[in-house]
Amino acid sequence: MNIAASKVSEAVGLVIGIVFISGLVIEFTFSRLLKKQVVSAEHLILNLSIASLQQITDVVNKVVFITAFAYVQQHCSIAQWLQFKYSWQLNPFAPSNGFLHFSIRPLVVFNYVFVLLLADFCQYWLHRFSHEVNIMWAGHITHHSNTEYNYGVALRQSAIENIYTWVFFMPLAFFGIPWQMFIAAYAISLIWQFLVHTQLVNKLGVLEYFMSTPSHHRVHHGKNPQYIDKNYGAFLIIWDKLFGSFEPEVEPVEYGITKPLENMNPVWCNVHHHVSIFNALKSAESRGKKWRVLFGAPVVMPVTGNTGKKAKHITFTAQPEKKGYVFINYLLAATATFWAINYSGGLKNTGAYLIISAIAVFQFSLFAALLQNKRWADYAEVIRLCVIAVVGVVVLSAGRVVDIGTAIITTALLLLLFTQFIAARYRKNFATT
Repeated sequence: MNIAASKVSEAVGLVIGIVFISGLVIEFTFSRLLKKQVVSAEHLILNLSIASLQQITDVVNKVVFITAFAYVQQHCSIAQWLQFKYSWQLNPFAPSNGFLHFSIRPLVVFNYVFVLLLADFCQYWLHRFSHEVNIMWAGHITHHSNTEYNYGVALRQSAIENIYTWVFFMPLAFFGIPWQMFIAAYAISLIWQFLVHTQLVNKLGVLEYFMSTPSHHRVHHGKNPQYIDKNYGAFLIIWDKLFGSFEPEVEPVEYGITKPLENMNPVWCNVHHHVSIFNALKSAESRGKKWRVLFGAPVVMPVTGNTGKKAKHITFTAQPEKKGYVFINYLLAATATFWAINYSGGLKNTGAYLIISAIAVFQFSLFAALLQNKRWADYAEVIRLCVIAVVGVVVLSAGRVVDIGTAIITTALLLLLFTQFIAARYRKNFATT
C-alpha cells in the first residue's frame, strides 16, 4: 500500500488546503475592509512562492516521512519487540440507532487527544532546537524572515527544513502510535499553527492560559529583545510555561529577524543563513569553533556579510497592475508546475521531476525580481513568455492538451500586457530626464 498516497493522506491534504486558502482570502479581505495593512500584495506573492518551493520538495519529504513512520510503527515498535498486541480503534464513531445514527467512542477520542498531546510535545522540542541550534535555524529562519505577520507568513516554510524535521516525531512510531492517528493529530496541529498567524485576533481569554494563541505566537515572531526565542508551542503553550520559554505579549511586536534580508529572492530566503554558516566555517580556526558554528546557538556565530553597513531597504513596484500581473502569472506557474509533476509521474520519473522543479525555481525567482523592480527581470520576463509560447506549441501539438489556440492566445496577451509595463516605465523615465 502506498501510504503517502492513501485516502487518509489525501483527505487530510484536502482539508488543510481548503483551510489555508480560505484563511488567506478571508484575512486579505478583512484587512482591507478594516483598513488594517497587515497583508501586502507583494509579500503575499513572495510568501506563496516560497511555499510553492517547499511543496515541491515536500513531494519527496511526505513520502519519506509517512512511509518511515508507518514502517517503524508496524515493524520496529516496542510493542513488536515485546510481542504485545493492542488493537487500536481508529474510528471514533460507532453505529447507533439514535437520531444522529452514530455514537462517540470515548476511549478512541481519548486516544486521539493523547496522541495530539504527544505530537505537540515533540513539536515543541523540534521548534526549540530549530531556534537554538544554528544549522537547524538555517532552515527555520525562512519562516521568520518576513517583516509582516499574517496567514501568508504561516505558509512561508523552508524547502530544506522538512528534510530532517520528521525525525523528531519518530519516537511516536517507536512507541507504536498508528500512522493514521499521528497524521490526524499532525493535521490538527498544523491547522492551528496556521490560524495563530494573524494580527486580526486579539487575546482569547481563558485559552491564553494553556493554548498557543495568536497573541503568544506574535511574540514568537518578534525581534524585540525580550521576545526572541520565546513561545515555541504549536498547539499548547503549557510546554513553554513548564520549560521556561514563555513570554506574554506586552509591547507592540516588531516582526522579522535581527539581520534583515536585502533580497527577497525565494531561493536566497531559503539558503542565505546556510551561506553565512559556510563562510563562518571557512574562517573558523579550530574544530571546536567549527562545531560551535554548526551546532551552537545562532548568536555565537561570527557576523558575516554587511558588517558595519546599514542594511539596504527593499523596495517594491508601486504599480498595482504589475502586482496583479505577477500574481496571475504566479498562479499559472504554480498550477502548471504541480500539474506537470503529477502528469509526469512525480518521483517515478526523477529526470522530469528535477527539470520541472528547476523551471519552477527560475520562474518564482523571476517573479520576486519583477516585484523588486530588478532591471534584468523585465527582459527575462519577455524571454520567459516567448519560451512558454514555443513550449506550449510543442506540448499541445503532441495532443496532451485539447486546445492549442487558447494557450497561444493567452501567452500572447500576457506578453503584450507586460510590454506595456516596460513601455510605461521608459516613458516615465524619459519624461523625468
